[in-house]
Amino acid sequence: MPDFKLPDLGEGVAEAEIDQWHVAEGDTIAEDQALVDVITDKASAEIPSPFAGVVSKIHYGTGDIAPVGAVLVSIDAARDQDAADVPARASVEVPEPRSGTARDAGEVKATPSVRRLARSLGVQLHGLAGSGPGGRILRADVEAQVSSPSPPPTATRAVEHRVPLRGVRRAVASRMSEAHRMVPPVTHVEECDVTDLENTRKRFSEDSSGAPRLTFLPFIVEAVAVALEQYPALNASLDEEASEIVFHDRYNIGIAVDTPDGLVVPVIRSAGLKSVLELASDIERLAKGARAGTLPLGELQGSTFTVTSPGAFGGLMATPIVLYPQAAILGVHKAGDRPVVRDDQVVIRRMMNLSVTFDHRILDGMAAAKFILKVIEKLEHPKPPS
Repeated sequence: MPDFKLPDLGEGVAEAEIDQWHVAEGDTIAEDQALVDVITDKASAEIPSPFAGVVSKIHYGTGDIAPVGAVLVSIDAARDQDAADVPARASVEVPEPRSGTARDAGEVKATPSVRRLARSLGVQLHGLAGSGPGGRILRADVEAQVSSPSPPPTATRAVEHRVPLRGVRRAVASRMSEAHRMVPPVTHVEECDVTDLENTRKRFSEDSSGAPRLTFLPFIVEAVAVALEQYPALNASLDEEASEIVFHDRYNIGIAVDTPDGLVVPVIRSAGLKSVLELASDIERLAKGARAGTLPLGELQGSTFTVTSPGAFGGLMATPIVLYPQAAILGVHKAGDRPVVRDDQVVIRRMMNLSVTFDHRILDGMAAAKFILKVIEKLEHPKPPS
């Protein structure tokens, strides 16, 4: 029986981190039984076994990085009695814990995303009472441990603690380091008057029921798609090996989402073909899935441009890092009331700064400036959403 190798997990994914094994050496497993959870720089995924047998050797431990094509686990053919004891499974399941299993993964009932959250917060799952079905530990159970008052520090308590750089945080760190090495960034900033946009958004929210939640972001994504059509250099990437600039014929807009596991960037596909309400629906669905850790890998791949919008935490101005190999990223900053001059009068308007950070190898400052002014033009003259 052949060794089981790490499969191709999608476009641009060359390696994966071993997050959690569902089996131990010596286990008899069924076809399609869950083998291992892995984390890439795109998403987390559960990998099932393509055949039944006995696990003879696990080649990578939890936290190790395995390249695509590397042997993850060796599986021998099951003995006749073992094969008879293995039930057929139509779908992937996580086996119930078994007595005598040495793996910690079998001693606690919790999903991979909850385990990652616990590790990031330093919460021990062993002995923690779960409030979910069958005693399963939920995200709220882990967060409750963090919010519980801690005992006062003592003279013998360490003054610092360390946690492994793992999972999504390690993937983010790797991508940011690559971007910093590869991209010579320049940031251009402009003010945007969003007074009319705020009024339009509020009127629609008051008059509509059952519609998706309407924030500034779907209007911004719509404006970005329009501006990218006029200034295609910002919707491009650099193929250094071929010494070519690749101009993309699609407007797939990544939206940065803050999750308990780190920054995730799901993708709105064909954004230029969608209305504001369709964009709002996509954003709501993608953000919810990103925070729950349930998005399939395909929802996190193929972006050609990125928008990062921290909302009220956006500050006055920041310089987002370009997600290499993309050409640019738009930063949306905090909106607030400011005194401005209109028709020779000082008035109070709702203002927001927008920044575009771009790869200076692919485009110059003039194209970036014209792009962001086009985005602002669309936002300052909003149409009722449809």
